[in-house]
Amino acid sequence: MLQRIIKALLFSNFPRSDVKAAYPQIMEDNRKYCIIWSAVYELFWAYCLMMSFFSPLYLPCRVIYAAAFALGAATLLLALFAAPKRPKIITPIAITVDEILLLAGVFIARQNAPKTIMIFAAVLIVPVIFITNTFSTLLMLLINIVVFVLAGSNGMDPDTYGWVLSNLCIFSTIGVLLGHFVNRTRFERYIFAETNEKLAKVQARNANHDQLTDLQNRRAYAAAVEQLEKNLPSGCRVVAADINGLKEINDTLGHSAGDELIIGSAECIRESFPGIDSIYRIGGDEFSVLVTDRNYDVENALSRLQKQCADWKGKFIRGISISAAYASADDCGDIHSAIKAADEKMYEAKRNFYESVGKERRSR
Repeated sequence: MLQRIIKALLFSNFPRSDVKAAYPQIMEDNRKYCIIWSAVYELFWAYCLMMSFFSPLYLPCRVIYAAAFALGAATLLLALFAAPKRPKIITPIAITVDEILLLAGVFIARQNAPKTIMIFAAVLIVPVIFITNTFSTLLMLLINIVVFVLAGSNGMDPDTYGWVLSNLCIFSTIGVLLGHFVNRTRFERYIFAETNEKLAKVQARNANHDQLTDLQNRRAYAAAVEQLEKNLPSGCRVVAADINGLKEINDTLGHSAGDELIIGSAECIRESFPGIDSIYRIGGDEFSVLVTDRNYDVENALSRLQKQCADWKGKFIRGISISAAYASADDCGDIHSAIKAADEKMYEAKRNFYESVGKERRSR
C-alpha cells in the first residue's frame, strides 16, 4: 500500500524511458510558466514600488519592494536566457520565486502595508502551476509553511500571523490535492504524446524497412525510383543483386538457414557500399542499390562484394554467392531503362554462375 502511495506521489508508475523522453518538453513548458509568472510578479512589485512614492502606506516597505523587484528580475532573466541551455535550473528558479514572495509577504505584514493577503495567496499558486510530481509540490508547500513560521512568528501581529498560518495550511492541502490531479493529467498527456510520437516513428520505419535485414524495402524503392523519374542526377547508376542458391538452402537446410543467408547477403552488400544509404531488399533474394554520386566507384564496390561474400561465415552458411551487375542511367536514357539493363546483366551473371556450378558437378 505504501509503495502504491509513493508511486502515485512521484508519478513513478510511468516507464522511465518515456519520462526521460518527455522531460525536455515538460521543462520547456515549466520555463514558459516561469517566465509568465515572473513577469506578472515583476509588474506587481513595480506597482508597489511606484506606490511607495505616492502613498505613506507603502513607504515603509520601499526597500522590500525594490529588493523583491531586483530578485524577480534576476529569476526572469535566468528563465529567459539560462534555462533553455540548462533546463534543470527551472526548479530552483520556481522555488526562489515562491520564497521571495513568501518572505516579502512576511516583512510587509510586519509593517501592516497593503497587498499582504494578495502575496500570500500568490505563494499558494506558484507550486501548483508547474508540471511536477505531487511529492515535489507537497515538499515545496511544507517548506513554505516552515519558512513562514520561522520568519513570521516574531514581529508579526499575532492575529494576522494566526490567520495567515491557518489559511496557509488549509489552502496548501487543497493545493496539493488539486495539483495532484491537474499535474498528473498534464504529465500523462506529455508521456502519452511522447509514446505516440515514438510509435508513429516506428510505424513509419516499419512501413519503409525490411524487418529481416533492416534495409529499405520495395515500397521505399518505388518511392525513390519515382523521385529519380522527376529529377535524375547525372552519373546515376543502378546495381541489381540476387542471392544464388537461396531456394536450395531453404529446401535442404531449412528456412532458418535461408534467413541467415538473406541477412548475411544484406550485411555484405551494406559493407561493400560504404556511404550509400539507398540499398533496398526488393524481393525474397533480390536487392538493389541506387548510386546517385557520379564519383562513386561502383566497380570497386562490386569487387568488394565478392570478397565479402566469400569470407562471410554464419551458423549454417559458410560463404555466400551473389550475382550482381550495374547499369548507368546516362547510357540507358532514363532510370527505368537502367533498372531493366542492370537486371538483364545480373541475370546473365546468374546464368553463368549456375552453368559453372553444373560443369563443376559434372566434372566430379
